[in-house]
Amino acid sequence: MTPSLSLCPGLALALGAASLWLAGCASAPAPADAAPRTLTILSVNDFHGNLQSHGPTPALLRLPDGQGGTLPAEPAGGIPYLASALAQLRAAHPDAVVVAAGDLIGASPQTSALLGDEPSLAAFDRLGIVASALGNHELDQGLAVLQDKLAGRCPAEGCPLPGYAGVHFPYLAANLVDAATGRTILPSYAIREVDGLEVAFVGVVTKDTPAVSLARNMVGLRFLDEADTLNALVPELRRAGAQVLVAVMHEGAEWHGAANDPSYACTGLAGRGVDIAHRLAKDYALIVSGHSHMAYTCKVDGRLLTQAGSFGAWITQTTLKVDAQGQVLAADAVNVPVLQSRYPPDPAFAALEAQAEKLTEPVRLRPIATLAHGLHRQPKDPDGDAGLGNLIADSQAAYARAHDAVQAGPVIAFMNPGGIRTDLEASPARPVNLSELTAIQPFHNDLVALTLSGAQLRELLAHQLPHGAGATPRLLQPSASLRYTWTRDGDAARLVDVRVDGQPLDDARSYRIVVNGFMADGGEGLSVLRQGRDRVQLGVDLDAMLDYLAAHPEAVDQVEPGRIRRIE
Repeated sequence: MTPSLSLCPGLALALGAASLWLAGCASAPAPADAAPRTLTILSVNDFHGNLQSHGPTPALLRLPDGQGGTLPAEPAGGIPYLASALAQLRAAHPDAVVVAAGDLIGASPQTSALLGDEPSLAAFDRLGIVASALGNHELDQGLAVLQDKLAGRCPAEGCPLPGYAGVHFPYLAANLVDAATGRTILPSYAIREVDGLEVAFVGVVTKDTPAVSLARNMVGLRFLDEADTLNALVPELRRAGAQVLVAVMHEGAEWHGAANDPSYACTGLAGRGVDIAHRLAKDYALIVSGHSHMAYTCKVDGRLLTQAGSFGAWITQTTLKVDAQGQVLAADAVNVPVLQSRYPPDPAFAALEAQAEKLTEPVRLRPIATLAHGLHRQPKDPDGDAGLGNLIADSQAAYARAHDAVQAGPVIAFMNPGGIRTDLEASPARPVNLSELTAIQPFHNDLVALTLSGAQLRELLAHQLPHGAGATPRLLQPSASLRYTWTRDGDAARLVDVRVDGQPLDDARSYRIVVNGFMADGGEGLSVLRQGRDRVQLGVDLDAMLDYLAAHPEAVDQVEPGRIRRIE
């Protein structure tokens, strides 16, 4: 039976008109001895506008070789390959439905970003997804801009992508409410009939969105607890006739194991996604997650918690065997890699990619510098720094020295790891272009210089150390002027030695700090930066790296890790 959507006229909605997108009317009870049904749910998350098949490649996957090692890295992702993989999975499972767990757009490479992410939205509309949870990056330009994009409301000069007319699928955000009224702003859930069963997909966005977003885009919005919101909706969902409940949340877990754990035990799985799973009502049959950009198929308290990595490199295929009343009899999931070598590119989606590339080519392909080699964003030592983060920080420090009118002591730049979206791919054979560098820093944040005392700088460094059992380090990447060591004392962490330009940090001295505007406004809990004096807006963060690499291509050989060291 083909899945369908139907609207129940006259259905009362307890949470207001925004609560429901489309609801299936309650079906007549099936006979108790009716055969079990098999529901197939395909899910993706954190696509981030990665339409392009290369330049940059969305992902390089190293899959297990079956002998305890890994195969050579292979390119994965790209919208023509994602569409082809979904088509093959749907051909094998005609009743399958596709959902997304947020961040389909935002922090996107230029092929999508220069066109307002309209090509990515158009692509997922063509893919026929049921719904997507709202992600924090969908709000990068504010809620009003997102709503205009979804509705196809374009400027007077027209949409950046010719013919773009909005999307037909809903973004779901049950826990996003108007701060003044407490009412939901976007739909909370979508109910779809699948093989005679009413399946509700309920969406939530991470409640930490204000901490990872520009403050100006959060005005008037309030983000409620995810588990509390999902649990409170259960009675309404049952009244609406939903028999199977699926939580689709833009929040996830930390996992550094294999993308597929046949035992589903996932020993070591941690993070907010796990906490939400523990607290979630048993009425929910499945949790589709996102946000942490990790691929996993796990069970928490006996219930599946899944995520499909990021950038369209994976698809999670979940199979639920349920009885006629919607009770789950068995649940299995597998992450399917979208390797470009395994799937022929879908012609229609390849044409969309080609259209977007042609429209953006004059800007994207501008050469910047020829570099000896690339750099990785992930540190080899998770307790230290990485070459790419160091390069970005060095470029920002250099930019400040050239453009900052305030001279207030040594200059130190910091880059937040979450703002570095991909690796730097480079070789002496060709210059790296604007598109590739923009993919690394796609936000176009303001670059801000401010003054902190040594004591405030010490507070900043202490705040970003990992605290709590199992906490994963997310260390700010420093410019070459700063070096420090730190250690763990049980579940806590503390600084050991901090040096600026080779000298011990002086709590009474002034230091000029350079960060992006997101950090300067206290993003990621860095509230001490809001106390900075003599704030100066220097320009755009990406410009700092473009200027630096153009003038100093040898810099890629001067950013070796070692600025941050953990000692025992």
